[in-house]
Amino acid sequence: MKRSKLFIDTGAWIALMSTSDQHHKKARHFFEQLDFSITRITSSCVIAETYTWLRYREGAIYAQRFLDIINHSKANRALDVIDVDTDTRELAEQILLDLADQRLSYTDAVNLAIMKKEQIHQVFGFDQSFYHTEMEIVP
Repeated sequence: MKRSKLFIDTGAWIALMSTSDQHHKKARHFFEQLDFSITRITSSCVIAETYTWLRYREGAIYAQRFLDIINHSKANRALDVIDVDTDTRELAEQILLDLADQRLSYTDAVNLAIMKKEQIHQVFGFDQSFYHTEMEIVP
């Protein structure tokens, strides 16, 4: 039986970590209700983006707590973190060309490339850039 996959984007991590985020309660509720059979996936780009956001806006303690959660989750096999390889980077750059008329960051394109390669169709996040794709945005 094939396990469902869920990509966790920067906005979801920020909402989970920052109690002042407008989506905090919704994100916490959704995350706490997630079935353990769902494979949770994020990217090294998302981790970098989230760490930077937390470090600059919430402080070093929050940013370090985020890294601790990521590392603990990886160690317990509760989270897969995908690093960007050459094929993914090339696909991301093609996505940027194909969607040049859209507001899409490099990290967004990398994440879309990962989701395409990994056949992930659901994104936990609040980023508007995914709304013009075939991805289902949750919650």
